[in-house]
Amino acid sequence: MMNQQYNDEFSERVAALRSAMEEEGVEAVQIALQKNVSWLTGGRSHVNTASEAACSLLLVTSRTCHLLVNNIEARRLLDEETAAPDFEQKVELQIWPWSSPQQRGSLVKELTEGMTCVRTDAELEAIFLRLRTAVRPEELKAWRTLGRLTGEAIEQAAQKLRRGQSEFAIAGLLASECWERGLEPIVNLIAVDERIFTRRHPLPTAKTLDAYAMLVVCARQNGRIASATRLVHFGEPSARLKRKHNAVVEIDARIIDATRGGRTLGELYGELEGYYREAGFAEEIAFHHQGGLTGYASRERIATPGDAYPVASSSIYAWNPSIAGVKSEDTIFVGEDGNEILTGTGLFPQMEVVVGGRVWSRPGILIR
Repeated sequence: MMNQQYNDEFSERVAALRSAMEEEGVEAVQIALQKNVSWLTGGRSHVNTASEAACSLLLVTSRTCHLLVNNIEARRLLDEETAAPDFEQKVELQIWPWSSPQQRGSLVKELTEGMTCVRTDAELEAIFLRLRTAVRPEELKAWRTLGRLTGEAIEQAAQKLRRGQSEFAIAGLLASECWERGLEPIVNLIAVDERIFTRRHPLPTAKTLDAYAMLVVCARQNGRIASATRLVHFGEPSARLKRKHNAVVEIDARIIDATRGGRTLGELYGELEGYYREAGFAEEIAFHHQGGLTGYASRERIATPGDAYPVASSSIYAWNPSIAGVKSEDTIFVGEDGNEILTGTGLFPQMEVVVGGRVWSRPGILIR
């Protein structure tokens, strides 16, 4: 349920959107994607997590804000997802019967009659990307809470693994730890033993754990998403695995340290190429994306060669460098005065990497 503080943020976000609309000459915008509806309302905007579309639509004009929703979802959304004391006074509620879905389109047409420039949030993605990935100071507490809970969930799951469990069972364990903390595990990837060396996006299978497991999660709460990866080994890892892990942890620490406002994603990708090369694994960068800007999508924008998109202070990043068999990943806040790891708990084995005089703690391999 949205608190009073967020209700004030709702007004501020609508105002920021209207300012951008005015600059672009847009008279009205239909906001239908989960990531944007959640950003504006501060709550869950879905029924089906696999759908990009929200279960409601916000229509924002220069003067009004309409919430269009069918009669199945209206009361639930208002009471449980967007219900600050005066939220209903800030929007004009338009309820249509679920059995007449065409009425939503008719309402939009009626409410925008006479307007010549009506756009969708998908058409204005560049504007929404900039707005929803800017973290206001009052939001940082929510991001820190999400990060801590995500770290706790994946690390508790790692502590509870048992040999002989299937990847499906491990995924269920990780999901349970997330749900117990009010998190939606929208990405839940598990690999064991040799699959870790051959799959960069390992959807879980029936394969059972012998000695080595990788757990990956993107956990969502009220639209915000945090990501983390953790590794577990039963018995002492091999010297080669340790070497690979030491290398990927150093790459991760270096890119975390290098992520500063004013740089571009292309520049950071170039840095990563150098880090992989210096670690002795130059070819590995070609086999998986490296992560990048995150927020209300698991990755809002992935770093690619030559990308001129600027890194902004007060934004959220999740890098995920990988070498066949190992990966290092956490979610960070890029601050004006330095970066902060949000998904670290301090309760998992840590490795310390010194970069430019600063010590970064990165997750080690949990030996069971």
